[in-house]
Amino acid sequence: MPSRLAQRLLALGRASKPRTFPSAQRKSMRDLFSRRDRSLKELEELETRYLQGGPVREAIDAYALMVLSNGWYIDGEDETLVQQVEDRLNELDLSGSLWQGIVDSLVFGDAFQELATGAGTRADEIVAIIPRPAKMFDIVSDEYGMLTGFRQFRDGGLREDFIDLAPRDMLHISLFHVGGSKYGLSLIASAKDDIDRDARMIDSLVASIEAHGKPRYHARVGQPGEDVSQTVLDRIADQLDQLQTNCELVTCRDTEITVLDSAGVSNTKIYSDLTIQRLACALGVPEEILGLGRGSTEATATVRQKVFENKIGTIQKRLEREYNAQLIDRLTGRPGEVRLKFNDISPEDELREVQYVTSVLNADPIRPLATRKWAQQRLRLPVDEEVDDGFAF
Repeated sequence: MPSRLAQRLLALGRASKPRTFPSAQRKSMRDLFSRRDRSLKELEELETRYLQGGPVREAIDAYALMVLSNGWYIDGEDETLVQQVEDRLNELDLSGSLWQGIVDSLVFGDAFQELATGAGTRADEIVAIIPRPAKMFDIVSDEYGMLTGFRQFRDGGLREDFIDLAPRDMLHISLFHVGGSKYGLSLIASAKDDIDRDARMIDSLVASIEAHGKPRYHARVGQPGEDVSQTVLDRIADQLDQLQTNCELVTCRDTEITVLDSAGVSNTKIYSDLTIQRLACALGVPEEILGLGRGSTEATATVRQKVFENKIGTIQKRLEREYNAQLIDRLTGRPGEVRLKFNDISPEDELREVQYVTSVLNADPIRPLATRKWAQQRLRLPVDEEVDDGFAF
């Protein structure tokens, strides 16, 4: 990803000049009339699909909730520096920044947050992290795909009303990518067809229930060959139209009433569950999160939850790299000294890992199978580089 790569190269203090190009240069009709890389209309459609609520928003929010549910911490050998960074991150509302970054990344593909600095003596100090509408931003890069800055379009991009920002002015987060693209993948865009299909299905079911859910009646008045006046027919029709639940009818012998659509609307659950199942698959969340799973076994539900937790763990590691490179190193001025880390999404996994490491270390008391350094790395603990007991795997 361009932003993370550029940040890493800056941290290492060396320049990079790739020889390959990120993508083919193609011009569409839209490119001729817009200064933007992306269509504002398409980005607003993605936002609408999220804001309309329902299963889509529930699935997107589930990612942020799972990532942040067990909290985060700052890791490092310098306890004083660790405490200082934790205090600063609490002042900056890091948890709020993370939540918004995850949601915007999944909705738009990218999240953009301004790293606002102070005035006077605090001109180089970050005093606030301000989430901005992702639909207003483009990523600016050179011909090799290397990040050079960001551009905010205040009018949607049809005129030259924009603001150019340096990489250090913004916190850029993205979670999913394809090779050659400087923008992240939107989860909602990937699931667009299934989202729209579910919406159309629900609209059809609602229309069917409204049309056929309430019984309709057919009344025959009079005897064969009798000319019944229109006034009588209208009066009978009005009485039938006013029928409510638990009403009873009393008529004379020459009036016959039959019920139409007596079966009502059937199989609605099958259609609804089908679209929700496809939606859960497209959005990458367990069916239980969207209210399904009632027919599955406990073992099946556990497997789905475990797979989702593994995905969340991968997202946590990506967020750690993003925030460590773009924010934590800025706060300390000492790259790599302290690091943002997330607690494991599953405490049971942490316990199993500790038990495994303990069993390996204690397998052979005379000649241990692994070093203490290996155990520290495996448990994601600070590694004591000066200690090496000489044992290998």
